[in-house]
Amino acid sequence: MTTTTVIAKDTSSAMEDIISKLGDDAVIVSTDHKDGKVHMTASTDNTSRVPRRMKPSQQFSKIFESRMLNDQILQKDQPLELDDAFNETGASTAQLSALRAEIKDIKNMLSGVVVTEPQNLNDNVASSTALQLRQSGFSPKVVKSLEKSYIGKDFESGRVSFLRSLAKTLIPQKLDSLKESKIFYIIGASGSGRTTLAAKLAALLADKTNSNSINLSEFQNGTGLISESLRSYARLLNIKTSIIENDKAPKFANDSQKLIVDVSGDLCQSFKSIEASKKLYGNNNVNVILTLPGGSSNRLIGMLNRSCEGMKPIIALSKLDECDIGPEEFSKLSELSSKIGIITGTNDIVGSLALASENVLTQYLKENC
Repeated sequence: MTTTTVIAKDTSSAMEDIISKLGDDAVIVSTDHKDGKVHMTASTDNTSRVPRRMKPSQQFSKIFESRMLNDQILQKDQPLELDDAFNETGASTAQLSALRAEIKDIKNMLSGVVVTEPQNLNDNVASSTALQLRQSGFSPKVVKSLEKSYIGKDFESGRVSFLRSLAKTLIPQKLDSLKESKIFYIIGASGSGRTTLAAKLAALLADKTNSNSINLSEFQNGTGLISESLRSYARLLNIKTSIIENDKAPKFANDSQKLIVDVSGDLCQSFKSIEASKKLYGNNNVNVILTLPGGSSNRLIGMLNRSCEGMKPIIALSKLDECDIGPEEFSKLSELSSKIGIITGTNDIVGSLALASENVLTQYLKENC
């Protein structure tokens, strides 16, 4: 009788080592797991009542033939009876333990595996456009909804077509009418570039019309004074400033006047003024612009969307020279049916604001996604 112990990375490797050393008649005596390795002891004792050992593939095939396919699949409510199946094949308890350990290893390997959509389950799944778009960060929902844009095209052509289609979903239908509005409410969190955006929009509008018709405003904060930052921008641009009441629509000196309101403080307090302005001047003459700085998380995007529910603001992507907005964030904006109307950075007041046309946004997506 010969007894030997082998150490391997898994039970299959250990069994192969045993067979190579002792032959097909080897009998497994014990199997232990230590320090992430399999320690397997086997013997050539011919007096054992254990029948001739079969190779793992043969054992597994026998189990399927005798039990799994004939009984277990037809009777789905019954548990898998490995003990009974092994008894019918004449395998040893040690072999049963080894198979169970192997099944456990397989389960661990399969945990976390993601199955792609049925149309991607082919030999070229790793190179499919849909999968690569998802790997780059775009959400499955957006990739699926825009699949007509890239199906049947090579990856690069499909990618560009997908980005252009995504840009179309994010652009407001009446972007050209933005400049024709009378009142612009600029909302956003502190530090999002809200006040700077108000000044940039004032500079853009002043360049198209008489600067005397442009007015930078703030809500009444109790002091009766305009904030220093907004007052500095007004002096730089040589335009007027004013204070308006939180719950009232602003008044205009003449029909050509345009008002840009920096909404500081609690956003909820400005709702009454926004609603009053829409009722007095019409929805087309009142625009709400939400500043969303580069680097904003999906959680922040969702929170801002909920806080502005019903207002349908135009998104202004700000501070893009400091931090980008990527595939995950654009996917979130698309899923929320948000509309991007303005793209801007941090520096420069004059000439640093771009209206987000389809071509402009597509180009940004191509460079940053």
